[in-house]
Amino acid sequence: MIKKIPVSVGILTFNSARTLKRALESIKMCDDIIICDGGSTDETLSLAHEYGARIIEQGATFKRVDGRLADYSGVRNQCLAVARHPYFLYIDSDEAASPELIETLTRIATSGIEDGYRIPIRMWIGERMIEHSSNYPGYQYRIVRTDRGILFKKPVHERPVFTNTIDVNRTTLDAPWHVYLEQDYIERYMERNWKFVEIERERHADMGLVRFLFAVVPRNLRSATGVILRTIHDRARYPWSTCMPLSVEWGRVRYHLALITVIGANIRHL
Repeated sequence: MIKKIPVSVGILTFNSARTLKRALESIKMCDDIIICDGGSTDETLSLAHEYGARIIEQGATFKRVDGRLADYSGVRNQCLAVARHPYFLYIDSDEAASPELIETLTRIATSGIEDGYRIPIRMWIGERMIEHSSNYPGYQYRIVRTDRGILFKKPVHERPVFTNTIDVNRTTLDAPWHVYLEQDYIERYMERNWKFVEIERERHADMGLVRFLFAVVPRNLRSATGVILRTIHDRARYPWSTCMPLSVEWGRVRYHLALITVIGANIRHL
């Protein structure tokens, strides 16, 4: 019998059968797979059972009336709360852990001492890995300890927060996690990501004018400008076939401009 890696992995799902098998296949060597499901009616749950995953239901308090998620941190914390091992990795149902990351997890599970591990992102379109993108290297703390009081914060673009800031140990790894972009995602980038804009609008519903002008506007203008400059740099230096499609890069710019617009509309109506 093959010995599993004593690591917990959390995945959020909702009718995710089309991509979930790839995600599960990538982490099948992990001992504790947690599927936090939002009421799937396709083959998602049967796939989860096939890979020996535990299934928990996304809490109603973290969802809208229509069933859509309103608080991604809330459901991530659900996974974290039931994890069986000291270390916890999280990926999405359309993502995967790279073989290098699984190899690194084996070492972390037995001799890791850090509270959090930052790992880089790598994006794929079909069988082609995107070598250059405005969001590279895109480091995120995707591996965290389950016994150090770490919790996810923010309803969207959630991230783990290390509450014990005095003795916290963190490090950065080279092994990436993979994100797969399908053609409809590339063509409908803003339409697919508008749900995040809506959540941000609701989160900032009571924001004052001063904070909007001096925090939200500059932060998102910096981000949009960064995407533009990095995209120009990549296309001037590398073959276009190795770069992220312009439609996705432009979608990222539009996303930050949309945040300014919709949050600003709330300010005008206060």
